[in-house]
Amino acid sequence: MVLTRLDAQEAERIVENLRFGVPPPEYVRTFTVGREEELKELQASLESPSEDTGAALLVRANYGAGKSHLLQIVREMALEANYATSLVVVNAQEGVRFNRMDTVFGAVCREIEVKGFSSPGVGALFDAYEAVADKKLSPELDEFRARLSSNGRWDHSELLEAPGIYIALRAWLHSQDGRTRNLIVDWLQNPQNYRGQRKLLYQELVEKLRSSFRDPRAEWQYYAEEVFIFHTGGHRQSWDALSDLHQVARLAGCRGLILLFDEFEDVVQNLNRRDLQEQAFLNLFRFFTGDRYPGMSYFAVTPDFVEKCKVELLTRGVYDFDFSRFDDLPFFELSEISQEDFVDLARRIRSVHALAYGWEAESLCDDVQLRGLAQKLWTIASPDRVRRAIQGVVEALDESLEGG
Repeated sequence: MVLTRLDAQEAERIVENLRFGVPPPEYVRTFTVGREEELKELQASLESPSEDTGAALLVRANYGAGKSHLLQIVREMALEANYATSLVVVNAQEGVRFNRMDTVFGAVCREIEVKGFSSPGVGALFDAYEAVADKKLSPELDEFRARLSSNGRWDHSELLEAPGIYIALRAWLHSQDGRTRNLIVDWLQNPQNYRGQRKLLYQELVEKLRSSFRDPRAEWQYYAEEVFIFHTGGHRQSWDALSDLHQVARLAGCRGLILLFDEFEDVVQNLNRRDLQEQAFLNLFRFFTGDRYPGMSYFAVTPDFVEKCKVELLTRGVYDFDFSRFDDLPFFELSEISQEDFVDLARRIRSVHALAYGWEAESLCDDVQLRGLAQKLWTIASPDRVRRAIQGVVEALDESLEGG
C-alpha cells in the first residue's frame, strides 16, 4: 500500500498503532524494510505446496527480530493470494495447548480470516462457502458439492473426514436462524465447553433439521454422541476437522487455509510435564511428515528452538525419543534489519505521521535530523530493539510537531 494514498483518519489510526511499536496487521508489509529477498522466498513458499499434500515451515528469528511481524506478513500475503488464514498464539496458560489438538482446533476456528469478510471466525468461512455454493466455479468443486450430502446421512460424509464439521456445515446451510448459527460457531470455537452438551447439539443441529437431512435410518440405528466431541481417540476428529476446514476453504473459492502459529516456544516454557511436551512435539512433527495437515503451516520459533527442545527432553529424562526428527524440520531464517534499513523505516513513519496530523514533517524534521535520531535509537541494547526504536521515532515526531 502506498502511504500517500491514505486519508488523514487512516493515517492517524496507523500512527496510534505505531505508538505501541507495531503497525496495524493490514499494513505490516508497508512497514517492512530490508527483506525483499526474504519476502520473495516466503511468497514462493505459499506457491510451492501441493493442494493435497501440504507443507510446513519453521520461521526462525531472535526475540525482538520480527517473528510475529513475519507471521503477519505471511498472513497478509496469503490473504492477498486468496487463501483463508488463521494466526494462532500458542499459550498453554490461556488454554491453547499444543499437546491438546482440540484446543488448537478451537483457536484455529476463532482466528479464521477470509478476504472480504470483516469478522474473523469459522462463521466467516461458512458464510464464504454459502456465498458461492450455487456458483459454477469448476467441475471439481461442483462434483464435490454434489457428493457432500452423502445421500442425506447426517453423521457421515464421503468427502469430509470429521463428522463434526459435516454436521456443522450442513446445519449452517439448512438454517438461517441466528441462534442456531451462533451455537455452531461457539461449539467449534470452544469445543471443550460442549463435552457435556452433546445431547443439546444433537437436538439443535440434527433433530430439529431432520427433514433437511432425509436420513432413512431410525434414530436408534445412528444416534452417537461421540461425533460431537473433538478430544477423544488421540484427538482424531480435531486433526480431521483441520483438514476439512482446508477443504471447505477451497470449496468457498479460496486456495486453502494457511495456519500460522506464533509463540511456539510455549511448548518448552509452559508445558511442565514431559509426557505433555512429548505429545506437543509429536503433534508438531505431524504437520511436517506422514498423515499431515493438507495445507501450509508456519511456526514462529527462535534459532535455538531445536536445541532447546532436545535439552528440555533430556533434562526431563526422555532418552528414547527420536531426536533426529527435530533436525529434519525445514526452516526459514529471518535476518535482523540493519541500521540503514531502520533509517528507511523511520522515513516511512515520518510520512504517515505528517499525513495524519497535517504538518510539514520534512521541514521540521529533515532527513539529516531523522537519520541522526534513527541511528541514536538503533543503539538501544534491548531484545525488543525494533519495537522500542519505532516508539522512539513516533515520540520524537510528536515533539517536533508540538515544538513547530
